Amino acid sequence: MADFNVKIVDNKGVETRVPPPPPTVASFKVTVENPIAAKVNLKARKTMDGNILIVDHPEIDIVLSPSQNKVLALSKNQYGDHIYATQNRLFEHLRRNGIIDPATVHGGNIFGSLEGTILTPKEPAKIDPIQMSLYTVVSFLLEEKPHYLAVQQYKIDFEKELLDPSEKDSTELGEIPHKPHKGTVNQHTGYPAQYGLFGRGGY
Repeated sequence: MADFNVKIVDNKGVETRVPPPPPTVASFKVTVENPIAAKVNLKARKTMDGNILIVDHPEIDIVLSPSQNKVLALSKNQYGDHIYATQNRLFEHLRRNGIIDPATVHGGNIFGSLEGTILTPKEPAKIDPIQMSLYTVVSFLLEEKPHYLAVQQYKIDFEKELLDPSEKDSTELGEIPHKPHKGTVNQHTGYPAQYGLFGRGGY
């Protein structure tokens, strides 16, 4: 707090200075009963053995295993470098946020899978490792979402350009007349078509 010096002048011109009051310090304590209260929407299901299966990502399925204390990334239906790159981004995101032990990340028993062990919290009464892993996976999915939405929109636009082009990029049937002979395509096939020779040798 800033200090203020007050000067009082009476009608006789006598100045009186009033010193600032001594600073006061107030102490208080705030207790937060529930520091984390958040909800997320996921395409997830619980397996018969208690694992959490998250299927929001278009390329991989993510499994959180409370019993084995690990995260598992499975390929949906493709295999290749792009799938491994996606799995690597997931575990790199989990490592940066302090969820998994990077020394435990390795290929799993399932072909094309990658898994890692979730770190054990020092204060298990305050931190639920599965809940922390779940929220971190959600943040990874939110980071990935704009990229895959752009890919999906590109496919939609490409298909629309082929099936429903604009007037500038298309012509109506018959707008440009077909010449009797254009390249190797002959408008009047005649007998060559009967022997499978249409389009060959200049017919």
